[in-house]
Amino acid sequence: MPVTSSPEEIRTKLEAARLTIASGLRALAGEIETLPLEDAAEALSWLGDRIEGLLREADSILRAQSGRRQT
Repeated sequence: MPVTSSPEEIRTKLEAARLTIASGLRALAGEIETLPLEDAAEALSWLGDRIEGLLREADSILRAQSGRRQT
């Protein structure tokens, strides 16, 4: 069964996810601020790697969806 959502439903879900992510990042930033410098640098490096992975995955999904619309 295909899942269909209206643009408004998608926007609402994206906004809820954005707020959840922003809240989590604020909490993580608070924790990183309490770390010794070396540990904070390691945590930020790890976080940067995760963000890069998410961006690659999002890009891949968007390209795949774009290809389906063009066919």
